[in-house]
Amino acid sequence: MATIRAHLQGIITKVRLLHPQSCNMAQIRNSSFNSSKFLVDVDVTTKYETTKSPEDWKYVERILPVATVPEPKKLPVYASGWKPQADDLTDRPYFVARTRNHMMPVYLDIRQRGTARHTIIKKIQGDIWQLEKELRPFLEDLVKPKNLRLQVNEFAGKISINGDHVNAIKYWLGERNL
Repeated sequence: MATIRAHLQGIITKVRLLHPQSCNMAQIRNSSFNSSKFLVDVDVTTKYETTKSPEDWKYVERILPVATVPEPKKLPVYASGWKPQADDLTDRPYFVARTRNHMMPVYLDIRQRGTARHTIIKKIQGDIWQLEKELRPFLEDLVKPKNLRLQVNEFAGKISINGDHVNAIKYWLGERNL
């Protein structure tokens, strides 16, 4: 047993003398900008061919993302309950523009670890005070015993309402086809 231990000890000391850097127990971690290695260019050896044939490009165009969200098809009723925005909005004093995904810009803002909830209506154009005047009675009927706290930000074109009223406001805007 002692001879094996002495033999192994001799091998370890020879390795330490021949390769001192391999016995260093400190690890090098390339986790920061200063310690990471430089990036070198990689030669691409893959053979490829460029084609301009429309027959070949139709497969490529099929997987490319679209640049804009397409206009939805005009249907009398949609299965999801979604309603498109009215086409003629010139006779109205105010207007709530849809998002680029054709959705109503009504959001729920949750703060203070879920205890504070605010409904925000964005993208309001036109007479924002008229919209507030028409929306207030509808929401006050929903929150009868409490006072409705509502803040109009005319410069930003948005209204902030205390509480979670997202579905009610989306219903109200949908009924008016805004």
